[in-house]
Amino acid sequence: MAAKHVVVIADPYTVYAFRLLGAEGYAVNSPEEAARVVEELVSREDIGLVLLSAEYYDGARKAVEKFRQVHGDVVVARLPTVREPGKPMDVQKELLKALGMG
Repeated sequence: MAAKHVVVIADPYTVYAFRLLGAEGYAVNSPEEAARVVEELVSREDIGLVLLSAEYYDGARKAVEKFRQVHGDVVVARLPTVREPGKPMDVQKELLKALGMG
């Protein structure tokens, strides 16, 4: 089995950080640019995970759905960033749940 790549589609600063970790990154500045990048990735077979910036995710939803239809085994996830952070989580509650105690 060939190695699969992690692809990050986000603002330039986020992409740079993920490139330092070895991910493939595409810097975009709008939902339309993000959608174009996702559409270009449809033809590739070497992708295992796509992290799409939360601020562009909704605007690129049609492209994401098309990608998922072609690549049902590839995870496309919403990536929280500084501009649109994720929701806070109760770490203690999640830890207890993971340990089967919550």
